Amino acid sequence: MNDVFPHDTGVYPPRTHLFLDDFYIREMSGVCRVLAKPAAVGNGGPVLEPEQPWEGVGLIGRNGILYDEDEKCFKCWYPCHDPMLPDTLVKSKRRWAYAVSADGINWERPSLGLTDYAGSTDNNLIHFENADEIVGLLWTVAKDPREPDPAKRYKAIGMDRHAVRPGEITWTGPDGEDAWYEESGRHFGCGVFVGYSPDGLTWRLKEGWAGSGALIMDGSILHGYDDRIRQWVLWQRPRIMPKYRAIGVSFSPDFETWSFPEFGLVPDEKDPGKAQFDALSSMASPDGGYIGILGVTGFVLEDFGVGGVIPQLVYSRDARVWTRVSRTPFMRPSGDSPTWDDGCIIAYNPIQVGDEIFLFYYGKNAGHIWGDPTFDGKRTTRSGIGLQKLPRDRWLGLGSCADGQEGTVLTSLISVAHNQLHINVDAKGGAIWVDVLDYQTGEPVPGYSSRECDPVTGDSLDHMVTWQGNGDLSPIIGTARRQPLVGRGLAFRFTMQDATLYAFMC
Repeated sequence: MNDVFPHDTGVYPPRTHLFLDDFYIREMSGVCRVLAKPAAVGNGGPVLEPEQPWEGVGLIGRNGILYDEDEKCFKCWYPCHDPMLPDTLVKSKRRWAYAVSADGINWERPSLGLTDYAGSTDNNLIHFENADEIVGLLWTVAKDPREPDPAKRYKAIGMDRHAVRPGEITWTGPDGEDAWYEESGRHFGCGVFVGYSPDGLTWRLKEGWAGSGALIMDGSILHGYDDRIRQWVLWQRPRIMPKYRAIGVSFSPDFETWSFPEFGLVPDEKDPGKAQFDALSSMASPDGGYIGILGVTGFVLEDFGVGGVIPQLVYSRDARVWTRVSRTPFMRPSGDSPTWDDGCIIAYNPIQVGDEIFLFYYGKNAGHIWGDPTFDGKRTTRSGIGLQKLPRDRWLGLGSCADGQEGTVLTSLISVAHNQLHINVDAKGGAIWVDVLDYQTGEPVPGYSSRECDPVTGDSLDHMVTWQGNGDLSPIIGTARRQPLVGRGLAFRFTMQDATLYAFMC
Protein backbone atom coordinates (compact mmCIF):
# COMPACT_ATOMS: atom_id res chain seq x y z
CA MET A 1 0.00 0.00 0.00
CA ASN A 2 1.36 3.41 -0.93
CA ASP A 3 2.10 5.83 1.88
CA VAL A 4 0.11 9.06 1.82
CA PHE A 5 2.08 12.13 2.79
CA PRO A 6 0.67 15.47 4.00
CA HIS A 7 1.54 17.16 0.72
CA ASP A 8 -0.75 14.65 -1.05
CA THR A 9 -3.75 15.47 1.14
CA GLY A 10 -3.13 19.07 2.12
CA VAL A 11 -3.63 18.12 5.78
CA TYR A 12 -0.46 18.61 7.80
CA PRO A 13 0.15 17.87 11.50
CA PRO A 14 -1.34 20.66 13.63
CA ARG A 15 0.91 23.27 15.20
CA THR A 16 0.49 24.32 18.82
CA HIS A 17 0.41 28.04 19.60
CA LEU A 18 1.06 29.18 23.18
CA PHE A 19 0.79 32.64 24.74
CA LEU A 20 4.15 32.79 26.54
CA ASP A 21 5.03 35.88 24.51
CA ASP A 22 3.03 38.22 22.25
CA PHE A 23 4.05 36.63 18.96
CA TYR A 24 0.55 35.25 18.24
CA ILE A 25 -1.37 38.14 19.80
CA ARG A 26 -2.45 41.18 17.80
CA GLU A 27 -5.00 42.68 20.20
CA MET A 28 -6.54 41.88 23.59
CA SER A 29 -9.46 43.47 25.36
CA GLY A 30 -10.91 42.55 28.74
CA VAL A 31 -8.46 39.65 28.98
CA CYS A 32 -5.70 39.09 31.57
CA ARG A 33 -2.76 36.72 31.68
CA VAL A 34 -3.27 33.83 34.10
CA LEU A 35 -0.08 32.21 35.42
CA ALA A 36 -0.34 28.50 36.08
CA LYS A 37 -0.20 27.12 39.61
CA PRO A 38 1.60 23.77 39.58
CA ALA A 39 0.11 21.33 42.06
CA ALA A 40 2.21 19.42 44.58
CA VAL A 41 1.70 15.67 44.49
CA GLY A 42 0.55 13.55 47.40
CA ASN A 43 1.09 15.23 50.74
CA GLY A 44 3.60 17.67 49.28
CA GLY A 45 6.62 16.02 50.83
CA PRO A 46 9.75 14.92 48.96
CA VAL A 47 9.41 12.02 46.55
CA LEU A 48 13.08 11.20 47.21
CA GLU A 49 15.02 11.88 50.40
CA PRO A 50 17.68 10.02 52.39
CA GLU A 51 16.52 6.62 53.57
CA GLN A 52 19.59 4.41 53.43
CA PRO A 53 22.79 4.88 55.47
CA TRP A 54 24.90 5.49 52.35
CA GLU A 55 22.60 8.38 51.39
CA GLY A 56 23.84 10.50 54.29
CA VAL A 57 21.76 13.44 55.51
CA GLY A 58 20.74 15.26 52.34
CA LEU A 59 20.06 14.76 48.65
CA ILE A 60 21.33 17.41 46.26
CA GLY A 61 20.25 17.95 42.69
CA ARG A 62 20.26 20.14 39.60
CA ASN A 63 18.88 18.19 36.66
CA GLY A 64 19.49 14.48 37.10
CA ILE A 65 16.09 13.08 36.07
CA LEU A 66 14.92 11.89 32.65
CA TYR A 67 12.02 9.85 31.33
CA ASP A 68 13.07 6.76 29.37
CA GLU A 69 10.54 6.33 26.56
CA ASP A 70 11.80 2.82 25.78
CA GLU A 71 11.46 1.52 29.33
CA LYS A 72 8.50 3.74 30.31
CA CYS A 73 10.01 4.93 33.57
CA PHE A 74 11.75 7.87 35.20
CA LYS A 75 15.44 7.55 36.01
CA CYS A 76 17.20 9.64 38.61
CA TRP A 77 20.89 10.23 39.33
CA TYR A 78 21.38 12.02 42.62
CA PRO A 79 24.32 12.94 44.88
CA CYS A 80 24.02 12.15 48.58
CA HIS A 81 25.72 14.39 51.14
CA ASP A 82 27.43 12.36 53.88
CA PRO A 83 29.31 14.42 56.52
CA MET A 84 31.03 11.22 57.71
CA LEU A 85 33.07 10.97 54.51
CA PRO A 86 36.72 11.99 54.95
CA ASP A 87 37.83 15.49 54.01
CA THR A 88 39.02 15.82 50.43
CA LEU A 89 41.03 18.37 48.52
CA VAL A 90 37.92 19.64 46.72
CA LYS A 91 35.85 19.78 49.95
CA SER A 92 33.04 17.60 48.66
CA LYS A 93 31.39 14.83 50.64
CA ARG A 94 29.02 12.97 48.38
CA ARG A 95 28.21 9.66 46.74
CA TRP A 96 26.16 9.21 43.58
CA ALA A 97 23.10 6.96 43.65
CA TYR A 98 20.45 5.83 41.17
CA ALA A 99 16.69 5.31 41.45
CA VAL A 100 13.83 4.47 39.08
CA SER A 101 10.09 5.14 39.14
CA ALA A 102 7.09 4.29 37.00
CA ASP A 103 5.07 7.30 38.13
CA GLY A 104 7.61 9.85 39.42
CA ILE A 105 6.19 9.52 42.92
CA ASN A 106 7.14 6.05 44.14
CA TRP A 107 10.85 5.37 43.67
CA GLU A 108 12.83 2.14 43.78
CA ARG A 109 16.51 1.89 44.72
CA PRO A 110 17.75 -1.09 42.72
CA SER A 111 20.60 -3.14 44.14
CA LEU A 112 23.29 -2.51 41.52
CA GLY A 113 26.17 -4.49 43.02
CA LEU A 114 28.69 -2.00 41.65
CA THR A 115 30.16 -0.02 44.55
CA ASP A 116 31.21 -1.09 48.02
CA TYR A 117 29.69 0.48 51.11
CA ALA A 118 30.56 -0.90 54.55
CA GLY A 119 31.78 -4.14 53.02
CA SER A 120 28.73 -4.75 50.79
CA THR A 121 27.72 -3.91 47.24
CA ASP A 122 24.01 -4.43 47.98
CA ASN A 123 23.13 -0.78 47.30
CA ASN A 124 22.13 1.61 44.54
CA LEU A 125 25.47 3.43 44.28
CA ILE A 126 26.85 4.17 40.81
CA HIS A 127 30.32 3.15 39.64
CA PHE A 128 32.90 5.51 38.08
CA GLU A 129 35.65 3.75 36.17
CA ASN A 130 38.15 6.61 36.20
CA ALA A 131 36.81 9.10 38.74
CA ASP A 132 36.02 9.32 42.43
CA GLU A 133 32.50 9.10 43.83
CA ILE A 134 32.64 12.81 44.64
CA VAL A 135 32.87 13.77 40.95
CA GLY A 136 30.33 16.41 39.88
CA LEU A 137 29.78 14.79 36.50
CA LEU A 138 26.15 13.70 36.72
CA TRP A 139 24.44 17.04 37.36
CA THR A 140 22.72 16.51 33.99
CA VAL A 141 22.19 13.15 32.29
CA ALA A 142 20.77 12.49 28.82
CA LYS A 143 19.97 9.28 26.98
CA ASP A 144 20.91 9.72 23.33
CA PRO A 145 19.05 7.44 20.88
CA ARG A 146 21.01 8.98 17.96
CA GLU A 147 24.38 7.84 19.30
CA PRO A 148 25.88 5.00 17.17
CA ASP A 149 28.43 4.03 19.86
CA PRO A 150 26.73 1.89 22.56
CA ALA A 151 29.36 2.96 25.09
CA LYS A 152 28.10 6.56 24.74
CA ARG A 153 24.36 5.87 24.87
CA TYR A 154 24.11 7.88 28.10
CA LYS A 155 25.80 11.25 28.30
CA ALA A 156 26.51 13.48 31.28
CA ILE A 157 27.90 16.97 31.73
CA GLY A 158 28.65 19.01 34.82
CA MET A 159 31.04 21.35 36.58
CA ASP A 160 33.60 19.34 38.55
CA ARG A 161 36.66 19.72 40.70
CA HIS A 162 39.00 16.79 41.04
CA ALA A 163 42.65 16.08 41.75
CA VAL A 164 44.59 17.18 38.69
CA ARG A 165 45.58 14.38 36.34
CA PRO A 166 48.57 14.03 34.04
CA GLY A 167 48.06 16.23 31.01
CA GLU A 168 45.42 18.43 32.63
CA ILE A 169 45.98 22.11 33.23
CA THR A 170 44.93 24.12 36.26
CA TRP A 171 43.92 27.75 36.68
CA THR A 172 44.98 30.47 39.08
CA GLY A 173 43.41 33.50 40.68
CA PRO A 174 43.42 36.87 38.87
CA ASP A 175 46.85 37.69 40.38
CA GLY A 176 48.49 34.50 39.20
CA GLU A 177 50.05 31.90 41.46
CA ASP A 178 48.86 33.31 44.78
CA ALA A 179 48.50 31.60 48.17
CA TRP A 180 45.22 29.98 47.16
CA TYR A 181 46.86 28.47 44.10
CA GLU A 182 49.80 27.12 46.06
CA GLU A 183 47.52 25.59 48.68
CA SER A 184 44.79 24.16 46.47
CA GLY A 185 44.66 25.42 42.89
CA ARG A 186 47.75 23.71 41.56
CA HIS A 187 46.42 20.41 42.84
CA PHE A 188 43.03 20.20 41.14
CA GLY A 189 41.39 20.72 37.81
CA CYS A 190 38.14 22.67 37.70
CA GLY A 191 35.76 23.08 34.80
CA VAL A 192 32.95 21.53 32.80
CA PHE A 193 33.56 17.85 32.09
CA VAL A 194 31.62 15.27 30.11
CA GLY A 195 31.24 11.54 30.59
CA TYR A 196 29.69 8.51 28.97
CA SER A 197 27.98 5.28 29.98
CA PRO A 198 26.45 2.32 28.13
CA ASP A 199 23.75 1.81 30.75
CA GLY A 200 23.70 4.90 32.99
CA LEU A 201 25.23 2.92 35.84
CA THR A 202 28.94 2.62 35.05
CA TRP A 203 30.51 5.89 33.94
CA ARG A 204 33.76 7.00 32.36
CA LEU A 205 34.91 10.62 32.59
CA LYS A 206 36.34 11.99 29.36
CA GLU A 207 39.86 13.24 29.92
CA GLY A 208 40.19 17.02 29.59
CA TRP A 209 37.63 19.65 30.32
CA ALA A 210 34.92 20.91 27.98
CA GLY A 211 35.20 24.39 29.52
CA SER A 212 37.53 26.02 32.02
CA GLY A 213 36.32 26.94 35.49
CA ALA A 214 38.31 30.16 35.15
CA LEU A 215 35.87 31.24 32.43
CA ILE A 216 32.63 29.53 33.41
CA MET A 217 31.01 29.29 36.84
CA ASP A 218 29.16 26.29 38.21
CA GLY A 219 25.46 25.77 37.54
CA SER A 220 25.57 24.50 33.95
CA ILE A 221 22.33 22.71 32.98
CA LEU A 222 21.83 20.80 29.75
CA HIS A 223 18.67 21.59 27.79
CA GLY A 224 19.26 18.62 25.52
CA TYR A 225 19.59 17.97 21.81
CA ASP A 226 17.63 20.35 19.60
CA ASP A 227 16.62 18.55 16.40
CA ARG A 228 15.75 21.82 14.67
CA ILE A 229 19.29 23.18 14.83
CA ARG A 230 21.05 19.80 15.18
CA GLN A 231 22.99 20.97 18.20
CA TRP A 232 23.21 20.24 21.90
CA VAL A 233 22.10 23.24 23.96
CA LEU A 234 23.64 24.02 27.36
CA TRP A 235 22.79 26.87 29.73
CA GLN A 236 25.97 28.20 31.35
CA ARG A 237 27.17 31.15 33.42
CA PRO A 238 30.19 33.05 32.09
CA ARG A 239 32.37 34.09 35.01
CA ILE A 240 31.97 37.68 36.25
CA MET A 241 33.99 38.80 39.28
CA PRO A 242 33.08 39.46 42.02
CA LYS A 243 30.68 36.58 41.44
CA TYR A 244 27.62 37.77 39.55
CA ARG A 245 25.29 35.18 38.12
CA ALA A 246 23.66 35.57 34.70
CA ILE A 247 22.64 32.93 32.17
CA GLY A 248 24.25 32.31 28.78
CA VAL A 249 23.89 29.58 26.17
CA SER A 250 26.47 27.28 24.55
CA PHE A 251 26.02 24.96 21.58
CA SER A 252 27.80 21.76 20.56
CA PRO A 253 27.48 19.46 17.53
CA ASP A 254 29.17 16.52 19.29
CA PHE A 255 28.67 17.02 23.07
CA GLU A 256 32.38 17.65 23.55
CA THR A 257 33.22 20.85 21.66
CA TRP A 258 31.18 23.66 23.22
CA SER A 259 30.95 27.26 22.06
CA PHE A 260 31.67 29.96 24.61
CA PRO A 261 28.31 31.05 26.09
CA GLU A 262 26.44 34.04 24.74
CA PHE A 263 24.50 35.99 27.36
CA GLY A 264 20.75 35.56 27.18
CA LEU A 265 19.24 36.21 30.62
CA VAL A 266 20.62 39.09 32.68
CA PRO A 267 18.86 40.92 35.55
CA ASP A 268 17.25 44.16 34.36
CA GLU A 269 15.94 47.41 35.82
CA LYS A 270 12.73 45.71 36.99
CA ASP A 271 14.66 43.31 39.22
CA PRO A 272 15.80 44.22 42.73
CA GLY A 273 19.37 45.52 42.85
CA LYS A 274 20.79 42.33 44.36
CA ALA A 275 19.01 39.93 42.02
CA GLN A 276 21.06 37.28 40.26
CA PHE A 277 20.15 34.25 38.14
CA ASP A 278 21.30 31.02 39.70
CA ALA A 279 20.03 28.43 37.21
CA LEU A 280 17.89 27.82 34.14
CA SER A 281 16.06 24.58 33.43
CA SER A 282 14.04 24.12 30.26
CA MET A 283 12.06 21.97 27.87
CA ALA A 284 11.27 22.24 24.18
CA SER A 285 8.11 24.23 23.53
CA PRO A 286 5.59 22.68 21.12
CA ASP A 287 5.65 25.91 19.11
CA GLY A 288 9.38 25.63 18.50
CA GLY A 289 10.86 27.63 21.39
CA TYR A 290 12.29 27.00 24.84
CA ILE A 291 10.15 27.06 27.97
CA GLY A 292 12.39 27.88 30.93
CA ILE A 293 12.19 28.00 34.71
CA LEU A 294 14.65 30.61 35.92
CA GLY A 295 16.12 30.43 39.42
CA VAL A 296 16.25 34.03 40.71
CA THR A 297 18.17 34.85 43.89
CA GLY A 298 18.86 37.97 45.90
CA PHE A 299 15.53 38.96 47.43
CA VAL A 300 12.68 37.65 49.55
CA LEU A 301 9.03 38.27 48.78
CA GLU A 302 6.75 38.80 51.75
CA ASP A 303 4.20 36.27 50.52
CA PHE A 304 6.76 33.70 49.44
CA GLY A 305 8.86 31.67 51.83
CA VAL A 306 11.72 30.76 49.54
CA GLY A 307 14.52 33.27 50.04
CA GLY A 308 17.26 31.23 48.40
CA VAL A 309 15.97 30.64 44.88
CA ILE A 310 12.66 31.90 43.45
CA PRO A 311 11.56 30.12 40.23
CA GLN A 312 10.15 32.34 37.49
CA LEU A 313 8.69 31.38 34.11
CA VAL A 314 10.63 32.52 31.00
CA TYR A 315 10.40 31.80 27.29
CA SER A 316 12.61 32.10 24.21
CA ARG A 317 12.23 31.36 20.52
CA ASP A 318 15.96 31.20 19.77
CA ALA A 319 17.74 30.46 23.11
CA ARG A 320 19.23 33.97 23.14
CA VAL A 321 16.40 36.53 23.40
CA TRP A 322 14.09 35.83 26.34
CA THR A 323 10.67 36.93 27.54
CA ARG A 324 10.21 37.17 31.30
CA VAL A 325 6.73 35.68 31.17
CA SER A 326 5.98 36.58 34.78
CA ARG A 327 7.97 37.96 37.72
CA THR A 328 5.57 36.19 40.06
CA PRO A 329 7.01 33.00 41.58
CA PHE A 330 6.07 30.09 39.34
CA MET A 331 6.69 27.31 41.86
CA ARG A 332 6.01 27.73 45.57
CA PRO A 333 6.75 25.69 48.68
CA SER A 334 4.55 22.66 49.20
CA GLY A 335 2.75 24.22 52.18
CA ASP A 336 2.73 27.03 54.69
CA SER A 337 6.11 27.58 56.35
CA PRO A 338 7.73 25.78 58.02
CA THR A 339 7.99 23.11 55.32
CA TRP A 340 10.81 20.96 54.00
CA ASP A 341 11.20 23.18 50.89
CA ASP A 342 10.77 26.70 52.34
CA GLY A 343 14.43 27.64 51.86
CA CYS A 344 15.15 26.80 48.23
CA ILE A 345 13.44 25.51 45.08
CA ILE A 346 15.62 24.73 42.06
CA ALA A 347 13.67 23.23 39.16
CA TYR A 348 14.86 20.33 37.04
CA ASN A 349 14.08 20.28 33.32
CA PRO A 350 10.29 19.87 32.95
CA ILE A 351 9.31 16.49 31.51
CA GLN A 352 6.14 15.85 29.54
CA VAL A 353 4.67 12.36 29.79
CA GLY A 354 1.31 12.00 28.09
CA ASP A 355 -0.89 14.91 29.10
CA GLU A 356 1.12 15.82 32.22
CA ILE A 357 4.14 18.04 32.81
CA PHE A 358 6.33 16.70 35.64
CA LEU A 359 8.17 19.47 37.50
CA PHE A 360 10.80 17.81 39.66
CA TYR A 361 12.87 20.11 41.84
CA TYR A 362 15.58 20.20 44.43
CA GLY A 363 14.11 21.54 47.65
CA LYS A 364 15.69 22.49 50.96
CA ASN A 365 14.40 24.14 54.09
CA ALA A 366 15.74 27.41 55.48
CA GLY A 367 19.17 26.27 56.59
CA HIS A 368 22.75 26.05 55.35
CA ILE A 369 24.56 22.71 55.60
CA TRP A 370 22.50 19.54 55.42
CA GLY A 371 22.13 17.93 58.83
CA ASP A 372 22.98 21.12 60.74
CA PRO A 373 20.39 23.27 62.56
CA THR A 374 18.25 25.56 60.41
CA PHE A 375 18.62 29.34 60.58
CA ASP A 376 15.94 29.57 63.27
CA GLY A 377 17.61 26.79 65.28
CA LYS A 378 14.33 24.92 65.61
CA ARG A 379 14.76 22.32 62.89
CA THR A 380 17.42 20.27 61.12
CA THR A 381 18.39 21.35 57.62
CA ARG A 382 16.71 18.90 55.28
CA SER A 383 16.71 18.46 51.53
CA GLY A 384 15.27 16.15 48.92
CA ILE A 385 13.65 15.98 45.51
CA GLY A 386 10.08 17.21 45.19
CA LEU A 387 7.49 17.01 42.44
CA GLN A 388 4.76 19.31 41.20
CA LYS A 389 2.62 18.83 38.10
CA LEU A 390 0.86 20.77 35.37
CA PRO A 391 -1.58 19.68 32.65
CA ARG A 392 -0.03 19.71 29.19
CA ASP A 393 0.68 23.19 27.75
CA ARG A 394 -0.97 24.99 30.68
CA TRP A 395 1.91 27.28 31.60
CA LEU A 396 0.03 30.53 31.16
CA GLY A 397 -3.44 31.31 29.87
CA LEU A 398 -5.53 34.25 28.72
CA GLY A 399 -8.68 34.61 30.79
CA SER A 400 -11.55 36.99 31.41
CA CYS A 401 -10.43 39.79 33.74
CA ALA A 402 -13.69 39.92 35.67
CA ASP A 403 -16.50 37.49 36.44
CA GLY A 404 -19.30 37.73 33.91
CA GLN A 405 -17.27 40.05 31.66
CA GLU A 406 -16.55 39.20 28.04
CA GLY A 407 -13.01 39.50 26.74
CA THR A 408 -11.52 39.07 23.29
CA VAL A 409 -8.18 37.96 21.88
CA LEU A 410 -7.38 38.68 18.24
CA THR A 411 -4.47 36.66 16.89
CA SER A 412 -1.82 37.73 14.46
CA LEU A 413 -1.64 36.11 11.03
CA ILE A 414 -1.64 32.34 11.56
CA SER A 415 -0.42 29.79 9.05
CA VAL A 416 -2.98 26.99 9.27
CA ALA A 417 -1.48 23.57 8.62
CA HIS A 418 -4.33 21.32 9.77
CA ASN A 419 -7.96 21.28 8.64
CA GLN A 420 -9.37 21.70 12.16
CA LEU A 421 -9.01 24.17 15.02
CA HIS A 422 -8.53 22.70 18.49
CA ILE A 423 -8.14 24.62 21.74
CA ASN A 424 -6.76 23.91 25.22
CA VAL A 425 -9.30 25.60 27.48
CA ASP A 426 -10.79 25.72 30.94
CA ALA A 427 -14.36 26.94 30.51
CA LYS A 428 -16.04 25.03 33.32
CA GLY A 429 -17.89 28.12 34.48
CA GLY A 430 -18.28 29.90 31.17
CA ALA A 431 -17.73 29.59 27.43
CA ILE A 432 -15.56 30.54 24.45
CA TRP A 433 -16.67 31.39 20.90
CA VAL A 434 -14.41 31.72 17.85
CA ASP A 435 -14.48 33.84 14.69
CA VAL A 436 -12.36 32.66 11.77
CA LEU A 437 -11.26 35.88 10.04
CA ASP A 438 -10.21 36.65 6.51
CA TYR A 439 -6.94 38.39 7.39
CA GLN A 440 -7.11 40.78 4.44
CA THR A 441 -10.58 42.08 5.20
CA GLY A 442 -10.71 41.44 8.93
CA GLU A 443 -14.22 40.06 8.50
CA PRO A 444 -15.46 36.64 9.66
CA VAL A 445 -15.51 33.99 6.95
CA PRO A 446 -19.16 33.13 6.14
CA GLY A 447 -20.19 30.08 8.11
CA TYR A 448 -17.34 30.48 10.59
CA SER A 449 -18.36 33.43 12.74
CA SER A 450 -18.78 33.52 16.51
CA ARG A 451 -22.58 33.73 16.01
CA GLU A 452 -22.43 30.36 14.27
CA CYS A 453 -19.81 28.88 16.62
CA ASP A 454 -20.96 26.15 18.97
CA PRO A 455 -20.04 27.43 22.48
CA VAL A 456 -16.99 25.72 23.95
CA THR A 457 -17.67 24.79 27.56
CA GLY A 458 -16.08 22.50 30.11
CA ASP A 459 -12.42 21.74 30.71
CA SER A 460 -10.42 20.15 27.88
CA LEU A 461 -6.80 19.95 26.77
CA ASP A 462 -7.93 19.30 23.19
CA HIS A 463 -11.38 20.51 22.17
CA MET A 464 -12.28 20.70 18.48
CA VAL A 465 -14.09 23.95 17.67
CA THR A 466 -17.19 23.57 15.51
CA TRP A 467 -19.57 25.95 13.74
CA GLN A 468 -23.14 24.58 13.58
CA GLY A 469 -21.65 21.13 14.11
CA ASN A 470 -18.98 21.49 11.42
CA GLY A 471 -15.29 21.54 12.38
CA ASP A 472 -13.79 21.12 8.89
CA LEU A 473 -11.83 24.15 7.67
CA SER A 474 -11.07 22.58 4.27
CA PRO A 475 -13.70 24.63 2.38
CA ILE A 476 -11.85 27.85 3.20
CA ILE A 477 -8.22 26.66 3.40
CA GLY A 478 -8.30 24.29 0.42
CA THR A 479 -6.79 20.85 -0.12
CA ALA A 480 -3.95 19.44 -2.19
CA ARG A 481 -6.42 19.08 -5.08
CA ARG A 482 -8.39 22.32 -4.69
CA GLN A 483 -7.26 25.91 -4.27
CA PRO A 484 -8.53 27.67 -1.18
CA LEU A 485 -11.49 29.99 -0.96
CA VAL A 486 -9.64 32.25 1.49
CA GLY A 487 -6.30 30.59 2.08
CA ARG A 488 -4.19 29.27 4.93
CA GLY A 489 -3.28 32.70 6.25
CA LEU A 490 -6.07 33.30 8.75
CA ALA A 491 -6.68 35.08 12.03
CA PHE A 492 -8.85 33.95 14.93
CA ARG A 493 -10.85 36.04 17.34
CA PHE A 494 -11.56 34.27 20.63
CA THR A 495 -14.39 35.71 22.69
CA MET A 496 -14.49 34.37 26.22
CA GLN A 497 -16.57 34.73 29.34
CA ASP A 498 -15.46 33.21 32.65
CA ALA A 499 -12.98 31.02 30.76
CA THR A 500 -9.22 30.68 30.24
CA LEU A 501 -7.58 29.85 26.92
CA TYR A 502 -4.12 28.21 27.15
CA ALA A 503 -3.35 27.25 23.56
CA PHE A 504 -4.79 26.71 20.12
CA MET A 505 -3.77 24.07 17.61
CA CYS A 506 -4.29 24.20 13.85
